[in-house]
Amino acid sequence: MRHLVAQAQSGGIGAVRAASRLISLLEDDPTILPELFGGMGKWPEPRMIVGVTGAPGVGKSSLVDSLLVAWRKKYLTSRLGVLAVDPSSPFTGGAVLGDRVRMMQHANDENIFIRSLASRGHLGGLTLGIKGAVRVMGLVGCDIVLIETVGVGQSEVEVAGVADMTLIALAPGGGDGIQMLKAGLMEAGDIFVVNKADREGADKLLAELSATLALIGRSHAPTELTAVAPDEMTLSQRAAMRRRKSKPFIFKASAHAGIGIDELVEGLEGWSRVNAEEIRARRDEAIRDEVRKAILESARRKVDNVLGHNGHFSEKVENVLAGRIGVSALAEQLMRTATQQ
Repeated sequence: MRHLVAQAQSGGIGAVRAASRLISLLEDDPTILPELFGGMGKWPEPRMIVGVTGAPGVGKSSLVDSLLVAWRKKYLTSRLGVLAVDPSSPFTGGAVLGDRVRMMQHANDENIFIRSLASRGHLGGLTLGIKGAVRVMGLVGCDIVLIETVGVGQSEVEVAGVADMTLIALAPGGGDGIQMLKAGLMEAGDIFVVNKADREGADKLLAELSATLALIGRSHAPTELTAVAPDEMTLSQRAAMRRRKSKPFIFKASAHAGIGIDELVEGLEGWSRVNAEEIRARRDEAIRDEVRKAILESARRKVDNVLGHNGHFSEKVENVLAGRIGVSALAEQLMRTATQQ
């Protein structure tokens, strides 16, 4: 793997291909993250890491695409990265939405690196894989990285802990305010965007969003960047607890019509400037959380291996059912077996 790291870091021909290979390795086995990055000194980090989430159909991919276009015009020589977290194919475990297809206009742009990641239905591995992929993107010089999640669920709340800031997209006509509240994303968001603002119902949704944020104690700040924006228990719990005390930014935009995108770009960059110390604290906390998740993911795989290959497992369960051993005692036995491997 070290030769791939060196090739990706070289910036020469094949650097992006080497980076893609590294991301594939991390996607297949996120537990190699410590092995891959351990003892290699300080890695280059993206200046901004933005998580983009929201209910299906609100236009997340269109927003990401519009942000790419705006940032490419603003920073002509900077490299941008996109990680599109897709649902997994039940047959191959691979990404099935293929967000890169939606962004084909950037296919020949050497300064835009777009990569899909399969969620594989397992949160711990997904989070580690995303963290590793973000690091690889930093290695090849990505200044800004956008992480687009597949929809609304616990994974989206957890992925908020990977990013410096979380952008939550909504659109009129879908009852999104209630969906966000149920999913816990109202507490996790730093930037809220009412997309498709040129459609009927956008102003009503904006008012509902403001009222909902006020209801949970998060009255939104003006977008002139004058407010103290969000602070950051697990990463998602800590984010929710601390962000409840914060004032998020709210924007109206239409990716399709090109409305409000420049203002959104300025808002994201303004939030980053205002919260530079907080972003550093979140990244430091993310490293601590990464160690915890790596331990848990390694233990899970070892236990799964023991359960899958232990021919006496059914017999041991029968002993629990017969009252010869307790559940906790059996679990301790199996854990000892797993950790000795």
